[in-house]
Amino acid sequence: MSLATGAALLLAGAAVAADAPAADVCLELAPEVVGPEEWSSVVAAVAEAVTPRTALFPAPSLDETGTRLAIDAGDGEATPATSSCLESGFEWSARFDRAFLQAGAERMLAEAPTTPGITSAVDIEWLPAESRLRTVLVFAGPLDIPNGTCWIDDVIAIEDGVVTASGERGLRTSPFAEGACGRFYEHLPQGGAGEQAVTLLPATVMLSDGRRLRFEAQDVTVREDALVVSGSLARE
Repeated sequence: MSLATGAALLLAGAAVAADAPAADVCLELAPEVVGPEEWSSVVAAVAEAVTPRTALFPAPSLDETGTRLAIDAGDGEATPATSSCLESGFEWSARFDRAFLQAGAERMLAEAPTTPGITSAVDIEWLPAESRLRTVLVFAGPLDIPNGTCWIDDVIAIEDGVVTASGERGLRTSPFAEGACGRFYEHLPQGGAGEQAVTLLPATVMLSDGRRLRFEAQDVTVREDALVVSGSLARE
């Protein structure tokens, strides 16, 4: 093989990797910081954590490559773990895709109790400059009576190695329509989209030797297409 041909193949491979679709959720650990048994415990803990979250994961599937785990919601074609999500300088990273969180919010709304004659829609507003996600419900009845907007604001931050979401609530409604917002809040006991994401994966994993592997968050970023959390590992 000539050098030119080899270079062309490498460039083609890089293009394929760059164009690979992002997983709904990606968790990746640096290979040098975790052993095979520890990684198996992490995969098992993640599987256990996502299975009950049926609105986010109607039919979850996990695909692993080395120490990279792609978690698919199961609402379309599964995405293999071919695209890295590990941020430079960290021992682990977790990436939550924007489209995944939007689809989950829509499924939660579809499963929520509704008032006859009331139409509603949910949207997630991404505000990267403010490290904030806003989950918004807009509803209206016949002839636009009643009507209103409710929201949950999640300012994403880190406190003592744990990712937090503020979960501040707000509403603008017509008279006597506050009940629709109350039902919206009640059906989201785990908060808005930001809190749903940052509380999804286990913060600690029990290892086979009785110790715990703790995921300490050191950086969280709201991007245009994803929420990304990164940090270091500690064993207790």
